[in-house]
Amino acid sequence: MSDIEPDETRLALDPAVRDDARSRLRSIRGHVDGVLRMLERDDVYCVDTLKQIKAVNGALAKTGDMILRCHLKHHVVTAHQRGDDDAIVAELMDILKYR
Repeated sequence: MSDIEPDETRLALDPAVRDDARSRLRSIRGHVDGVLRMLERDDVYCVDTLKQIKAVNGALAKTGDMILRCHLKHHVVTAHQRGDDDAIVAELMDILKYR
């Protein structure tokens, strides 16, 4: 989780993006559960497991990219429109910690 507490001065994640991310993460959770079930079998093939883990990683990356795009579009652009260069740098540095 972020070490930055939300408050009234911060912009929140767009509700449509938040709902999409939640839906994607629920799907990913189901996919991870499927991988766990694979690993409970004695005859599980390593390559099949690796393929599924790669698919989960890809889905997580796409979800992260979607949230990042929203952040850049709304939060960083808003700071730019205000002419707040320090806020832009702070927002970008915060993003880079997690990418």
